[in-house]
Amino acid sequence: MRQLLFSFIMLFTLSTGIQAQSPKNGNKENRRFSHEEFQAKQKEYIAKYADLTTEETEKFFPIFFELQKEKWNINRDARKKVRMKRGQQCTDEQCQQLINEFADAKIKIAELEKEYIQKYLKVIPAKKIMAVQRAEDMFQRDMLKRMSRERDNKSNKNR
Repeated sequence: MRQLLFSFIMLFTLSTGIQAQSPKNGNKENRRFSHEEFQAKQKEYIAKYADLTTEETEKFFPIFFELQKEKWNINRDARKKVRMKRGQQCTDEQCQQLINEFADAKIKIAELEKEYIQKYLKVIPAKKIMAVQRAEDMFQRDMLKRMSRERDNKSNKNR
């Protein structure tokens, strides 16, 4: 049951994007980039892939990042509920409740995304929205690969 709960937590966390952390020191090899750097890289990647004009980029990304913040808040609230349960044995009923709460959070996020699509349509065409969605997925995959490579390189250097 614990593995199932852990799987839900991991899937839930990864499905909403990666939250960047601020650098710990100035050494470029050991530092992680800030949230602002993460957003800048994400914006550049998506704008390029979706072929957004400068005007579209200026109008679209404030809305995009507003949605990201809303999604992060929903996920944060769901994670808080699970954190309260860690270290304790979860009854079947409690696990069922947590699973339902995660499902409810996913539904809220899906409804929010649908709402924001209408906002997006006011500033960019539907074809570009689809390209943005693909680019966002690709960016997340690329970031995970990069983080994995960096972790592997770091562990190889520490041997």
